[in-house]
This record gives sequence, structure tokens and C-alpha cells, in this order.
Amino acid sequence: MRESQVNNTLELSAKLRERLLKVIGTHLEVILFGSQARGEATEESDIDVLVVVPKLDKETLDLILEVAWEVGFEAGKVISVIPATFEEMEKLSASPFFQAVRREGIRI
Repeated sequence: MRESQVNNTLELSAKLRERLLKVIGTHLEVILFGSQARGEATEESDIDVLVVVPKLDKETLDLILEVAWEVGFEAGKVISVIPATFEEMEKLSASPFFQAVRREGIRI
């Protein structure tokens, strides 16, 4: 993966975080994971992000998905979002998924 592609992915992830902070207005974490974080992505790879919020109700979930779609659409990329709460991250910290995110993820 080229350095410019890495920078574009990080910029896009930061834009997602900024927009989410504006619409959700709460403490949140955005963690890039998957092939983009590992440096194994191709031009066709999607952008995998974990969005962690204090509370995940239907309204918050809808906002997260809508903002991710808009940011991805504007950039011509697919952003695949996995929403979770801080409590879920703690309870499921031993799961292979959350262990992989902790190991390879990049906090934005």
C-alpha cells in the first residue's frame, strides 16, 4: 500500500470522526482496523472502522451509519462501520475481534 493511500485513509477516518463529533456531540472513539490499518489494502479495499460511543440507541446508530455513508460517498470509498459501546468493548475484550482491533487498530 502506498504512503499516499495510507494518508488518504487516515484523513478520511479523521473526517469521519470530526463529523460524528458534530452530530453525536459526545465522547467517542474511532479506530481504523483491518487491511487499511495493517498496510495490506488495495485500491478496492473498504475502510473498516470501529466507532465506540457511551450509549448506542437507534438514533445514534442511524447517525453513525448515515455519516459514514456520506463521508465514504464524498470520497468514493466504502466505509464499513462497526458500532459498539465502551461497555461492550470491555465485556467482549477477550473476543478475537476486539483483540485484533486492539492489536492492529489505529486510534483516530
